[in-house]
Amino acid sequence: MKKKKYLDIIIRIFTGLIYVVTIIFSIEKGEKIFRIVMMILSFFCLFELLLILKTNIVLIKITFPFFLLSIFIDIFLEKEKGLIPYIICFIPYSIIFLIIQLFSKKYSHKEKIGQVSHLIFGLVYVIMPFYLASYIYTIIDHGKQLILGIFILIWTNDSLSYLIGKKWGKRKIAISISPKKSIEGVIGGLFSCIILGFFLYKTWGEKYWFILSFSVPIFSTIGDLVESIIKRSCSVKNSGILFPGHGGFLDRFDSFIFVIPIVATIVTSLIYIF
Repeated sequence: MKKKKYLDIIIRIFTGLIYVVTIIFSIEKGEKIFRIVMMILSFFCLFELLLILKTNIVLIKITFPFFLLSIFIDIFLEKEKGLIPYIICFIPYSIIFLIIQLFSKKYSHKEKIGQVSHLIFGLVYVIMPFYLASYIYTIIDHGKQLILGIFILIWTNDSLSYLIGKKWGKRKIAISISPKKSIEGVIGGLFSCIILGFFLYKTWGEKYWFILSFSVPIFSTIGDLVESIIKRSCSVKNSGILFPGHGGFLDRFDSFIFVIPIVATIVTSLIYIF
């Protein structure tokens, strides 16, 4: 039993390390690599979400050609096309998705609406945050540092809230949604991020780190709970199995996809105000 426990910990650390290295590598290699990685991750997260929601498998499979087309455009065209591949991928896909549902004889009208709502929810909940991450990286001043700092804050909050909650957590924050998440862990993660935010401000000199160091851990926790609600409503434990010890892509990025729209709103608002 102890050997299995230690093996699980080692696997969790190893897969987590691969995840962290991949993200940092994509950020450091520049706009194009980062955008392609975000597109790939957004596809896998959308794929997992549609599977969790029990969407028609045919409608899920038609994602592949549009996804591959967008990657081809981004990689092989000589001129930089910015965020256009996202549009090329998901607008035609959405239209075909809707047309197939419109003429489908397999489902009732109510079921068709349900299938379409899965897609709309997926585009808003999953695709938009990854698009915004590419937008922040490309358009906003010091976007590269901003994205890196957001990931560091999320990782710090996840790790410290987990460790502190496991050691001292007694009062559960939402036992019916996430039984292991405690108030003590959430507070520990929050204070850790506030301290980290001070160092990020000292390193990069942007005052918005004070606001982000407080808001990121809060909305990161909410994002985790939102995904837990989705999984519980569909009687699913993990969104996938590609990250042993962590679950699937959606499990790894649940905090990120909820935090990024908040970050984009805060930073762009501060830029326009000041």
